[in-house]
Amino acid sequence: MKITEWNQRHVEYFPVGDGWRPLVEKLVCDIAAISPDVEVSDCKEKFGGLRFYIYGGSEDVWGLIEKAEEASYTICEECGAPSKCRSKAKYGWIYNRCNKCWQKMQNITG
Repeated sequence: MKITEWNQRHVEYFPVGDGWRPLVEKLVCDIAAISPDVEVSDCKEKFGGLRFYIYGGSEDVWGLIEKAEEASYTICEECGAPSKCRSKAKYGWIYNRCNKCWQKMQNITG
């Protein structure tokens, strides 16, 4: 999908946690302002950080993506509070959660 279609298509369903929504929405707007023909292929969480994949784009666009991905490691994916990556050895997954969301997750999953 074209970067200019992103916000219209992700009103109800958002591919990552709401804590990262402002980060991704700003990234999308910044990319669209520089290169409106960029195609988005995927947006997801991987190893506790944001991954934003595109086709095309200038070095400036790739720089914006790199900065957003780096910033995601300091933002709770669930609520947007300051956070850090944590691992649940039981499952082998890495999560990016603030203390409050991490504790809530522990209480739910054990």
